[in-house]
Amino acid sequence: MSIEIVEVDLTKEEKASILELAEFVICDDNTKADLRNGRKKWIRFTSYGLKQVIGELSYNFNRCDDDNLFDFLDELIGHLECSEAQT
Repeated sequence: MSIEIVEVDLTKEEKASILELAEFVICDDNTKADLRNGRKKWIRFTSYGLKQVIGELSYNFNRCDDDNLFDFLDELIGHLECSEAQT
C-alpha cells in the first residue's frame, strides 16, 4: 500500500504560518523538512497530513479576531482545500 502524496505550492509566509499554527499535527518528517526549507516552494504532504493541517488552521481561523490574519487564513485554507480536491 502506497501513501498518497500531495504537493502544494506555498509562499514563505504560508509555510511560516503552517509551522507556527499547525506544526504539532504534522507527523511526516518530509513535510516538516520541506516547510523549514526556505528555498523549497512545492511542499509534500501526505493526504492525511494535509487534512490535519487544514483542520488545525480552520480551528485557528474560527477563533481569530485579527482581520488581517482572518483573511490570510481564509485564503490559505482555500488554497490547501483546492490542492486536496485535485488529488
